Amino acid sequence: MAGRFHRGPLSLAVAAALIACAHAPEEREVEATPRDAPVRAEVGENQTDPVRKTCKGRGPRIPEGEPVSGVVKATYLVGADGRVSEVKVTGKASALALKAIQRFIATCTYAPAVRDGKPVAVRWRGELDFTKAPGSR
Repeated sequence: MAGRFHRGPLSLAVAAALIACAHAPEEREVEATPRDAPVRAEVGENQTDPVRKTCKGRGPRIPEGEPVSGVVKATYLVGADGRVSEVKVTGKASALALKAIQRFIATCTYAPAVRDGKPVAVRWRGELDFTKAPGSR
């Protein structure tokens, strides 16, 4: 019996688990160049623009095999506290890649826009450039 495989329920469960692990999409962090578009969505007099301070990671964590290319555009709300919310993204990417980009943008913080000396919330436009990112497709 040496050298033969036992074909019981346990070995089938182990085989199924190994197959599932082998086909699970692996996430990779894609480095993209975040940049704010020069045009703000809300224009106000005596207002400064919000300024991005930080984002978690070097880029979105896009599942392996999910295509993304070119420039992905985003619109979002930068709150008076500098937090990002209401993120919407569009571009040449799969739905899973767009969701990962949306989650990444939501991790960013800003010095908020200031109008008449007070922080204010504004709708803002930004872009992620995947044209030069290694591993982008």
